Amino acid sequence: MRTRAAGHGPGEDAMHGSLYNHRQAYAVLVVMVLVTLSLDLSRLPMNVMVDPMRKTLGISDVQISLLLGAVGAVPFLVMSLVGGWLTDRLSRRLLMSVAIAIWTLGAATCALAGRFEMLVAGRMLLFVGAGMKLPVAMTWINDAFPPAQRGRAVGAFFVVLGSGPSLAIMLAGVVQRLADGGAFASWASVFGPEPWRATMFLLALPGLLMLPLVFGLRDRRGQPTALGTRAADSVQQAPALPIKLLMTLVSAAALLALVDTANLSWMPTVFTRNFGYDAQQAGFTFGIVTLIAGSAGPLIGGWIGDSLHRRHGLAGRVWLASAAALCCVPLLAVYLVQVPPAWLAVALTLNGACTVTALALTYVNAQSLLPENRRGLGTGMISAATTIVASAGPTLVALSSQHLLGGAMALPQSIALVGGAGSALAALILAGCARGVGRTADGRADISQPAAAPHRR
Repeated sequence: MRTRAAGHGPGEDAMHGSLYNHRQAYAVLVVMVLVTLSLDLSRLPMNVMVDPMRKTLGISDVQISLLLGAVGAVPFLVMSLVGGWLTDRLSRRLLMSVAIAIWTLGAATCALAGRFEMLVAGRMLLFVGAGMKLPVAMTWINDAFPPAQRGRAVGAFFVVLGSGPSLAIMLAGVVQRLADGGAFASWASVFGPEPWRATMFLLALPGLLMLPLVFGLRDRRGQPTALGTRAADSVQQAPALPIKLLMTLVSAAALLALVDTANLSWMPTVFTRNFGYDAQQAGFTFGIVTLIAGSAGPLIGGWIGDSLHRRHGLAGRVWLASAAALCCVPLLAVYLVQVPPAWLAVALTLNGACTVTALALTYVNAQSLLPENRRGLGTGMISAATTIVASAGPTLVALSSQHLLGGAMALPQSIALVGGAGSALAALILAGCARGVGRTADGRADISQPAAAPHRR
């Protein structure tokens, strides 16, 4: 069923429950996917050019580790919140364009850096832009699709969040190989003789190609009503915003991110240490597991979630997230037994698919509980919380392996302990949230409903 939104031109029928027609909605999704890939191409090449950079600039492994992690943590956390707050108030086309320009400038600064301090400045700029991106992208996709289709849409977006880094690193390796072979030798007068500089600069340029695509999108929001208030404002005047439900979803998302990071950080080491894989075999296995899990999980989970949403409302999608998190417990328990590495890889692929599915659905469910003018900040809060909590995952595994367990199986057992406990707790939290949502308007009301007409182009 379709309805004609007031103010739309001929042939611009909006999807039921959305201010966008099908073409506009899928245009938003495709461009956000491409923007995310361009960010990965700007951010991740440094991971495969550690040794050339160290040789050129004379920096240590500790300094490299700071560039890959700690240097970007604070800018990312701050801008996740600030970017979310701005998303609720300013044009998303403008904010996304500014974010792209900032992270492209940061990547270019790293490519031209002559000393460590310049690399730090470039990485901080890059993560300022990265922190702004997620709230803008998530709220834009949420607005573009009606509630019954948001699971699939966000699931498709999470595919690139999960598999994009692997693709970006592989492409960075290809470009670096070309650079080492002299493909960009004619550019030495601009970048210097070191091939890694040309590689980093070239892989930052696709971001600039996204600018006209972003400006070509529609940015529709709720139209002021006859009383002079937005539909979202009327929600704000409701008896109470479901703060407890939102906080449970934020907590669940943070735990799921911790489980995912704890597992992925140590998975290659398990295959090398416990199964005798070399680095290439472990890396190939890791890539296959993450690509399949990151692609299949969100798409299948989003499709099932939308089906449950149509039948049972928002509560159905929250229950699915809880079930997906609970499935991770027995799948991670495979670490506890001696199984062939192929079977372990299968179990970890299924576990990854369940984890990413639960995480994607949790983002969708949180957006559905938020009024329009708070979705950006809400998404920024989830992003900040997941980043902070997830960073503790690898350390918890290491501490458990060193102080609680011992022997040859200490590392995989620690992953099973940390991941299983986190997954079980997330499942319980989501189950409690599903019960709470079910008691609120039968779990069917979606607070984040748009008004009947566009607020801006």
